[in-house]
Amino acid sequence: MKKYKVIIIYIIFDDKQKKALESELEKYGLERLGMQSIFALPLEEYRTKVQAFKAYLRAYVRKHLDSQDTVLFVESRMNEERTLTAMLQTNLMSEEE
Repeated sequence: MKKYKVIIIYIIFDDKQKKALESELEKYGLERLGMQSIFALPLEEYRTKVQAFKAYLRAYVRKHLDSQDTVLFVESRMNEERTLTAMLQTNLMSEEE
């Protein structure tokens, strides 16, 4: 089973904005999982600071997307042995964590 550091799950109603977000996610090394609206950053590809990327993505979605859209940022927390210890979910369109 592949391990992921970050998973992005989204519902975007405007197809143009959806494609733009997907392009942005691919630019930062995230890969699409299946045919669904889910992208993930594989643990072995993890090179960026998660909190900085999360802040950037939050600013991006708030600037470009509509308030009816949803973008969830799910971050895995692991110990030194890379064993999952927790998952933190944030709705980037609001302040929910």
